[in-house]
Amino acid sequence: MTAGMLHPDGPAGMTGQVAVVTGAARGIGAEVAKELAAAGAAVTVLDARPCDEVVTAITEAGGSAVGQIVDVTDRGAVAAAMSAAAAPAGRIDALVTCAAIYGDAVSLEELAEPDLDSVLDVNVKGTMWSVGGALPHMRDQGGRIVCIGSVAGKIGGVLAGPHYVASKGAVHALVRWIAKTEAANGIVANGVAPGVVDTPMITGKGYRPDGHPLGRFAAPEEIARVAAFLASPAASYVSGEVVDANGGLAMT
Repeated sequence: MTAGMLHPDGPAGMTGQVAVVTGAARGIGAEVAKELAAAGAAVTVLDARPCDEVVTAITEAGGSAVGQIVDVTDRGAVAAAMSAAAAPAGRIDALVTCAAIYGDAVSLEELAEPDLDSVLDVNVKGTMWSVGGALPHMRDQGGRIVCIGSVAGKIGGVLAGPHYVASKGAVHALVRWIAKTEAANGIVANGVAPGVVDTPMITGKGYRPDGHPLGRFAAPEEIARVAAFLASPAASYVSGEVVDANGGLAMT
């Protein structure tokens, strides 16, 4: 495993803690799961796809991980998955929501309603259901929530369609709402707004690395390290922030 920025014995160590990552079968989510496991957390990875590859990578490196196939748009299934993740220790210490889809990169006039519904269902409802499912397992002892947004939600998009942009802006707003409403329960909430990341989501979408100040896309693990820090005890007094991780593409 190449993960391991957060050392189990350091201030961001998560030995004995319970973490859940959605959208963890590949891309940013898979790398977040690896980082949290390398920091010592027992990680539950959730995705609509099988998570065998990331679970195997974690366990072969000596970490602890289990996977569940869960559609984040299914509120009941998400709640059940969170309860199962919490059951061994009686709690969830950290949640990172990475599940998202891109949709068609079209104009508002060309946007098909089924595509709009799909993007909002996964990116907005899925994030809400995931957070809502985890909160009852955090409130007794506090916890940390990290939601993956996008630079598109801050600057109005790069090449993405209006529904993707709107969905990520909603995620950023949700982060701040959670931070305000759950502070009394010792829960902090933050977001990460990546720029263009080299994952299957952007394949064929017209993005060019030479359009970025660093001359390249982000690697998934570069975003995962930011999310993992926010999910760790080292970020216990950071709340309500949406952290830019875009390589200088946009400075907001």
